[in-house]
Amino acid sequence: MKIEFSSNDNVDGCDSIAERMTVYDKDGKNIGGEYVGPLFECPEDAIIGRSLVSCGEIIEYMKKAYEAGKNGEEFIVENVEWRG
Repeated sequence: MKIEFSSNDNVDGCDSIAERMTVYDKDGKNIGGEYVGPLFECPEDAIIGRSLVSCGEIIEYMKKAYEAGKNGEEFIVENVEWRG
């Protein structure tokens, strides 16, 4: 399992942070990912499960990482350059 992580500390010219992660299985297939960004334009959207990662999604990623470990796969986290 491999996770690519990137962040941008200058979103829309503001001093805000956005983060993105992409999760790949052992064959390099994209099996999920998340984007979290500032919600200053639509603060009413700042709820769990909408524009944010939900607890259920985190649990699913944890389960995938656990299963990968049981299968002897490496766990790789790679910081990559932000791709706007």
